[in-house]
This record gives sequence, C-alpha cells and structure tokens, in this order.
Amino acid sequence: MSTSALSFGSAARLYDSIRPTYPVRAVAWAVGATPMRVLDLGAGTGLLAGALRAAGHEVVAVEPDERMRAVAAERHPGARVVAGSAEDIPLPDGSVDAVVVGQAHHWFTPQDALLQIHRVLREDGVFAALWNIRDDRTPRVAALSGIVGSEGHGLESA
Repeated sequence: MSTSALSFGSAARLYDSIRPTYPVRAVAWAVGATPMRVLDLGAGTGLLAGALRAAGHEVVAVEPDERMRAVAAERHPGARVVAGSAEDIPLPDGSVDAVVVGQAHHWFTPQDALLQIHRVLREDGVFAALWNIRDDRTPRVAALSGIVGSEGHGLESA
C-alpha cells in the first residue's frame, strides 16, 4: 500500500459528503442479488458498503485509514469495519463470497493484493472493482469538474 492511499483521511467527512454512492444496478451486476458475505476492500467511508448492505449483503469493510474507518463505522452502525489493507487482509482463508473494491484498486500493490484477495475468497467467489466517474457531458457536472478538476474523471466520448 502506498502512503498516498492514506491521503484522504484528513478530509474524510468532506470526501464522504461529495462522493456519489454506487448504483443499485452496478452492485447487482457485480455480486448478484442473492445475499452473500462481501468484503469491501479499501472501503473508505463506506459508500459501497452501504449500497451492498442495502442490497441485503453481509459486509465486512476493510480500510487502512483510521479517519476513513471512523466515518464508515458512524455511517453504518453495527457494520463490521476493520483496520487492514489489500496487501494484508485481516480475514481467514476462504471466508468471503465476494470481494469488491470501489475507487481504491489503483492504490493497491497488485501482486500482493491479488494474493490476499485470492486467499480470502471462497473457491468459486467473485472479485469486482467498481469506479464512479463524472459524466462531463452534463452541464452541471462539467461545471463541477471545472471547479474540482477533471483529470481522469470525465468521459472522453459519448
């Protein structure tokens, strides 16, 4: 894990308030509709964990940044939110049906993270990485991108 992965913690509440949630259809596509035990890896403030829980899944949120974890635990009372990273997942072997990553995959050290993901997934488990991007074709979203920056966040073509 890079030290940059911890860079949002100082603005965890702001980050949580301005980030979009994940569409129900995206969650269903990634893990299906049948309730399962899902690891939200690099969970941040729990935006994806909330969408997974709303869809009926049991969620374990793993996040390295203490301040991000605090917001996730506050947003999702009773949820299991634990310290850990993609390179050191604090769960037993084969203990989850799915591993999902929202917006955090680029922070991982791939060779170490993939070994850990494989270790905690049950034999026929699912791995899905999801991203939210701003659609700058919408005028109000384009204006927002102009304010906050658009590097790699807008859609290049229709």
